Amino acid sequence: MTVNHAATITFAHINDTHSNFEPSAISLSLSPDVLNTETSVYASCGGFSRIYSAVTEVKQDAFLHQREFMFVHAGDCFQGTLYFSLYKGMANAVLLNAIGVEAMALGNHELDIGNDVVADFLDNTTFPLLAGNWDLSQEDQTKRNPLRNKRNVYAYDNASQSARYLIKDVHGEAVAIFGLAIENMAGISSPDPDTSFHNVATVAKNTIARLKAKGINKVVILSHLGYDRDLSLAQEVDGIGAIIGGHTHTMQGDFTNIGYGKTDTYALMVNNTCVVQAGCNALALGQLTLVFNADGSVESASGCNHLLLGRKFTIDAGRMQHLDHDSHNKVRDYLQSQKNIRFVVKDPRVENILNEHYRPAVRALQTEKIARINEPLRHIRVPDAKGSSDIAPWVVKSFVWQARELGHHIDFGIHNAGGVRCSLNPGEITPADIAGRLLPFAIGIMMYSVKGLRIRQALEGAIDNAINNDIEGTGDGSFPYVADLRYVYRCGAPSGQRIETLEYYTNGEWLAVEDDDVYTSVSSGYTATGKEGYAPLLDYVKEPQALNVTMADAFEAFAKQQGEFNKPSENLTVFIPCDNHNN
Repeated sequence: MTVNHAATITFAHINDTHSNFEPSAISLSLSPDVLNTETSVYASCGGFSRIYSAVTEVKQDAFLHQREFMFVHAGDCFQGTLYFSLYKGMANAVLLNAIGVEAMALGNHELDIGNDVVADFLDNTTFPLLAGNWDLSQEDQTKRNPLRNKRNVYAYDNASQSARYLIKDVHGEAVAIFGLAIENMAGISSPDPDTSFHNVATVAKNTIARLKAKGINKVVILSHLGYDRDLSLAQEVDGIGAIIGGHTHTMQGDFTNIGYGKTDTYALMVNNTCVVQAGCNALALGQLTLVFNADGSVESASGCNHLLLGRKFTIDAGRMQHLDHDSHNKVRDYLQSQKNIRFVVKDPRVENILNEHYRPAVRALQTEKIARINEPLRHIRVPDAKGSSDIAPWVVKSFVWQARELGHHIDFGIHNAGGVRCSLNPGEITPADIAGRLLPFAIGIMMYSVKGLRIRQALEGAIDNAINNDIEGTGDGSFPYVADLRYVYRCGAPSGQRIETLEYYTNGEWLAVEDDDVYTSVSSGYTATGKEGYAPLLDYVKEPQALNVTMADAFEAFAKQQGEFNKPSENLTVFIPCDNHNN
């Protein structure tokens, strides 16, 4: 019979870093007490060089107090910046190894462009990927690089119907750690169809039961499910010591002292399970100390999220206008006294990796001017009182233009609003603005041929999904923007009749889209594969064809040809909300 003992361990944790290896400039709103006036200052925050320095400090402190230590990542390291656009998963593999990550959960963005990139990433990482509900048992083993037999994939175990797990030895006591990923991965990402995801609660219960049978009663889950799902999982499943999570970019803690909000307390306890998450974009490091009783229950869970700051403050985001000496010192002293701020120097070894292998190519793209924005181009997902997105229609137009440039007949284009990530201010834009900010998801564009009815159904389904109209949607990012196509959507109309007008532009005139006619459209690979309400597009007449051009590549080529951008002259997406008096 196993005799269990108490155990104490400190976890350093990050999540949703999205290739943000560089620091970010963030605005801090300080109280009038600091400089006798309400003040906003900008600080350099986060980045992998600071993450590594902070982790080193936390690890040293843990060992000094005779606690075991582990550094984990709760998923979504892919996408987000030029470092991913240029290097896909390879830069992430090198830099996550360099900062000492010991285990990582599988995030949905890891699978945006299929399993292949994850497989190559894992061939270059020194840590395991924890994805305990990912079923690889039916994976096609003739693929170029199959995942199933990789030693560092801790996936679903069919024999026991539970998660593969790793054991952390905490001074002779076993702490089991396994990972859980979003069950609806196929709905929001692009996993290969020969791999699937099991229910997280069922897998968690089965795994905990299996561990107990082996005499292991201390359990930590590395999760990429989102904060609310973590809280409900903690309530639903007994026997979890902690859930270290990601996906929703939740910054637990009270950050009102620097002008940000408050989200619960750090290390929130639910059903004797501690739930933590540490924001996003490598801005912060979570630091959790768990004290387990001998019976596996949590005696205490303590710690906090620290924003990782440099020591120079400016009054502009470009970090050129400096505070005067006295004001600078007052700001520094105030921030130094805050428990959720950590001043951290950049680690020279990590900086050297960036300088030698990655920064030069990124910097080159940050200086090349390719087009001018003449007026503010606002991006919004679902149209509001001010109108629709100004930039998304240009993005879709670039897809149509690119496909036609490649010699394909294209009737129109469709793109989901969530695939466009920012507004654009007047001025010159660079490839870095496009691939690093506007279209940071390195997803290709595809053409497909479907009947007009399916286009109508896909548009309605995507908008229903975006606004939760009669369904529980997956988010407002599915809202469709279009080029050479126009529609009217009336929210209050009966299901199946909400697209009132649907026309496409051909030979200089607008014609009705006929339900039984076949049309060829171009979209991102994400939309073309039926995600988030676009499932009718899967009923295609002709197999979708990848054009081997990413969204950012298409827009960059289009921008060079276009030269300048104004607001679109016509609104092609007429959205009549449910509270409109015309209903």
